[in-house]
Amino acid sequence: MFINIKSATLQQHNIQQYTQDSDSLSFFNQLTSPELLDTLEGQLPEHRERLYPPTETLSMFLAQTLNEDRSCQKAVNDAALNRAF
Repeated sequence: MFINIKSATLQQHNIQQYTQDSDSLSFFNQLTSPELLDTLEGQLPEHRERLYPPTETLSMFLAQTLNEDRSCQKAVNDAALNRAF
């Protein structure tokens, strides 16, 4: 099996760039896109309305794990900033 080194390096760079630029709003927009929304909502358990519903919580978690500062406080602060705008 032959792997194109340039292609693999470019793909790794693109993934690293995406993860550095990602925030919870980006993930939320992806999770609630027309392609994923029905599937995602079908997997959610019954839940009451909360400040951070399951989809937003998952978005915040994904952004938190990929961010250089992996603190929960930063994830919550970033989400609060996104809500303000």
